[in-house]
Amino acid sequence: MSSAATVTTRGFQQTSSLLQQDILRVLLYFDIFNHPLRPEEIHTFLPSNSTNPAEITRACQADPLAALIDRKGSYFFLGTANASCTEERRRKEQLARRRWRTASFMAKLIGKFPFVRGVFVSGELSKGLASKRGDIDFVIVTCGNRLWICRTLLILFKKIFLLNSKKYFCLNHFVAEDHLEFEMRNVYSAIEIATLKPLVNLALFQKYMAANAWIDEFLPNWKVDEELRDHHDKKRSRIQRLLEFLFPTRIADHLDDVLMRTWQKVWKRRYAYLGDEQRERQYQCRKHISTAYGVDFLRKILEMYQLRLNRFELSSDSQAPVLVVHMLEHHG
Repeated sequence: MSSAATVTTRGFQQTSSLLQQDILRVLLYFDIFNHPLRPEEIHTFLPSNSTNPAEITRACQADPLAALIDRKGSYFFLGTANASCTEERRRKEQLARRRWRTASFMAKLIGKFPFVRGVFVSGELSKGLASKRGDIDFVIVTCGNRLWICRTLLILFKKIFLLNSKKYFCLNHFVAEDHLEFEMRNVYSAIEIATLKPLVNLALFQKYMAANAWIDEFLPNWKVDEELRDHHDKKRSRIQRLLEFLFPTRIADHLDDVLMRTWQKVWKRRYAYLGDEQRERQYQCRKHISTAYGVDFLRKILEMYQLRLNRFELSSDSQAPVLVVHMLEHHG
């Protein structure tokens, strides 16, 4: 960052427009990932809805914001970012285009397992990026009261047939189709949900997004991509129907409860060093949801974001509703 930019850091809030402040909020968030943005992307993630990409470009080129950010081609990013961030983004986009074929194949495979009703891509790939060491992250939607049977079958398949490799088969988020609303509401969760991509069952994906319409409070300009198409119609195959038939209702109800309690005990024993609250955040274990994140990304990202906001004396809100909600509040 230049000396001029350093001088304006503390006085930015007093000398900038509300639009420039909101633009900086977005750039500060994506700076955590060293990810440059085009004006239309800034517009999508903006916490207010009273502008358009052209106005965003003009605001970026005007002081005091112009002193804090750089532009390369069509991308804007903070002046403190890695100078090669745009080239890195292009490399990740090229790799992502190749990796989508693998993701599509794996999603189709997952979709054939008993009680799977939908498969969405999350994480880095859902944003059109891929790292050489990165995983393909999936959100699996199961039928109600069968989440833990479904999860256990998929984990067993991964351990036995994929030698426990998660690179192309990362199953860290399951949710039941009768409880699609995500309860932890904050900017991190909103962006992750907004960037999900459906690979199996577009209709269920649309239902999922409707259940999480609260993300509009954080991203009022966001809209479901009109070009999204269902890669695979989710019609249960004969094999899937047969496998599900092997689990009579009363037996399956009991088995699902037993498996949930078993996983609860496993995670409590395996991650005893984590506090109860942190373990519940990373390893949610309830009838309608299962998450297994080895790193507490939620806390980590929001804390890093808040530190960046503090550096510019920006509050965590704008004219729009609160942008960052403390993730430590109880969520059920």
